Amino acid sequence: MINLFDLRKEQIDNDTLKLVLDKSLDDTINFDLKSYKEKNIIVDLLDNVNVTILNVDTDKSKNITFNLFGYSKLTYNIASFSKCEETEVVVNLNENSEFFGAYADFSIDSNTYKFTCNLNGRGSRAYWHLATLTKNSDKKTFDVSFYHYEKDTYAKMENYGVCEEASSLSFLGTSKIFKGAKRSATHQSAKIMVFDKKCNAKASPILCIDENDVQASHAAVVGQINEDHLFYLVSRGIKEKDAKKLITLGYLMPILDHFKDEATSEIIKKNIEERV
Repeated sequence: MINLFDLRKEQIDNDTLKLVLDKSLDDTINFDLKSYKEKNIIVDLLDNVNVTILNVDTDKSKNITFNLFGYSKLTYNIASFSKCEETEVVVNLNENSEFFGAYADFSIDSNTYKFTCNLNGRGSRAYWHLATLTKNSDKKTFDVSFYHYEKDTYAKMENYGVCEEASSLSFLGTSKIFKGAKRSATHQSAKIMVFDKKCNAKASPILCIDENDVQASHAAVVGQINEDHLFYLVSRGIKEKDAKKLITLGYLMPILDHFKDEATSEIIKKNIEERV
């Protein structure tokens, strides 16, 4: 695995470091931020660059900006297991560039994560998938937004969460198609499964559409575990506690499909099983 900081670097100022990727790489790039003092990290993918970047438990109070130039493609996989701090990520997409983001969050305590994707170039596309779990007194907020500025752009967001005990979980964010961004499409889905009465769960997707010739949809669901599924499992001799665990695992495990690194997938799977 290649360390991103071994690649081309440009020091902008004391608080800002730029990293430039000018060629595609077959190997996954490790995005290890722990030993760098800069608050702001900028990553430029030049034309026709195709890379996969993996960030495991390293986004501690950093502002990260990805700039994807023409026909470039970024797969950005994030996995969090320990305590996280406030993080903000911005992705700027240019002509026919593509972003694939997946976040497996099984960290503890409080976490505020803000993700913004600007579809600035015609034909740019973005995909986002999140799976998270809160329990005990965890308090987490995920603010995920997509802004369509050009024609023929596409974005799809899927956020899945499980909220237990006295924890708090919020899915926020806006999908906006600006005037002139004809034939663009934006879709959001936010689903939270609630286990206990003390939980505080909120899913608040927002659509802002300033153009007619577009496609837009959103779905927000906050609800208790499916009683029919629970009854089916219990009626076949599975204890209720174990049945709830199986249903939760089935809700969260699909995030593994987005992680191609086998070692990271195993760590995610282990953390899901331990925290459920």
